[in-house]
Order: sequence, then structure tokens, then C-alpha cells
Amino acid sequence: MKREDLITLLAEAFEAGFITTAVQSQIDAARRTLKMPDEEYRKVEDEIRVDTYIRKVKERERKGVTFMGDLRKQYKITDEDRILIQERFEKTAAAANAAAPAKAPKAPKETKPSDVMSRSEQLKQHAPGLPPEETAAPAPAPPAKKKAPASPPASVPAPAPAPAAAPAPTGPLVLVADDNETQLFLTRKTLEEAGYQCVTADTPETAVRIIAEKQPALVLCDINFGIGRPTGMDVFTNTRTKKFMMPFVLVSAFIQSEFREHAKRIGVTEYITKPTEPEELIAVVKKYLG
Repeated sequence: MKREDLITLLAEAFEAGFITTAVQSQIDAARRTLKMPDEEYRKVEDEIRVDTYIRKVKERERKGVTFMGDLRKQYKITDEDRILIQERFEKTAAAANAAAPAKAPKAPKETKPSDVMSRSEQLKQHAPGLPPEETAAPAPAPPAKKKAPASPPASVPAPAPAPAAAPAPTGPLVLVADDNETQLFLTRKTLEEAGYQCVTADTPETAVRIIAEKQPALVLCDINFGIGRPTGMDVFTNTRTKKFMMPFVLVSAFIQSEFREHAKRIGVTEYITKPTEPEELIAVVKKYLG
């Protein structure tokens, strides 16, 4: 039994997501044959575990999946692992940039805002109450030429009146922060149908900016915005640091008790789990806003 054989066994086990009794027996036999100390074995196992997790994350991201909570639980990703994972992503990006062929300098172009700033500006169109953009008044049309009076037309039934537009929401403003576009759309639709005004944010940075600019009456915020990104709990801490005391509700797919307990310890107003029914969501909002 060689070291490579042990690595292959571990890699296959982590790829499958579980270790059977038979595979565990093979792993134990390989460790005894190689006389591998516990500390050395743990390093090898941790490296393969993290590598497999990163590969699974990339596979999901290529498919457009953003939720990784079950993967983190399955591969027991710790805070130390997250630091290591972030470093690996940064090294990979740096290596890719270094390997890219040099390009001829381009003519200077108009400076554009960062992606976060750009999305923040786009989100302003969702905020009720903003003044419409000014547009130039159209040039007056030339006077129409007079025509000879025509014979009166046959009576035609009057067209049916157009249906009245639904009244714009006038209730308190609620901020919804989530990196899932579908979730943002559904939550906003639910809130506006219940009479609440709504503004959305798809990154934690945008959420912090909107809270400072608009000071919504309540915040509904997801926890997970992706590997290496600030979390919903970070958004809450930033909010309280700036003395914004509006009710702050975390809406997360994490059902583990440790997340709920940590949210309670830092002072989050309420913690609810996804998926939420529209009635449940509105009940929580009414609890704090009426």
C-alpha cells in the first residue's frame, strides 16, 4: 500500500460524500502499513476534504446554484477552512492573470462605477418615491389643416374603459436583501401586494448602502451571499454600529440551531428559515410594522 493509494481512497470517499465501513477498513489498513502519524493523516484528509468541497462549489456555480449550506455541513467547513479556501481562490485568480497574454494598451475609455456601485444605482429605480428623470418637452406639432366637414359617421359603440391600475403601495418601506433574483422578485411581489413599499439589494454591500440612504422601516436579509463575502449577520452588525435600530429579520436556509443561537446572541430581531410561505412572511412583517 502506497501513500498515493491512501489519497485515492480518501478522494473517492469524499467525492461520494460518505465513507462506508469497507472503505474505512481499507483506510485504517493503509495508515497502519504506512505508519502514518495522526497529525500527518489529518493534514492529508483535510486537504482532500477542502479540495473536494471547492470542486463541488465550482460545479454548482457553473449551474447557477448559489446555496452552499448543505455542502458546508457535509464537508464540515470551519472558519479556518474558509480562510484557506479564500486564499486558494485568490491564488488561482492571480495565477490566471499572470498567465494571460499581455494585451496592447487600449485607448482610455469613460470611467464606470464598480459593479457594486452600479448595482446600487440600478436598485434606486426600485425605491418608491424617487422623482422621475427630467425629459425635454417635445416640440409642438404643426397646426392641422382644416378639412371640409364630413358626414356624421354611423353610431359606433364607445370603447370599454381601461381597467384601473392597481394603487401604488403606500405602507412602510421594507428592504429585502438576497443574492437570489427569484427570491427577491417573489418576496417583493408578496410585500407590495400586502401594501408595503419595497426596495431590494442583491449584495451585502448594497444592503448596507441602502440602509444608510433610505433607513427602511424593516430589513429582511439572507445570511449567505457566497464564499468570502460578508454575511447577513455582518450586515446586521454594521447596521447597529451605525445606530440604525429598525427591526432586522434574518431569512435563511440554514436550519441548524447554532445559526439561530448566534443570531440571538448578537441581537437580531428575529430569525426565520426558508422556504417561507407568503402568509408567514407577511405575519412577521406585520408583527413589527402593523
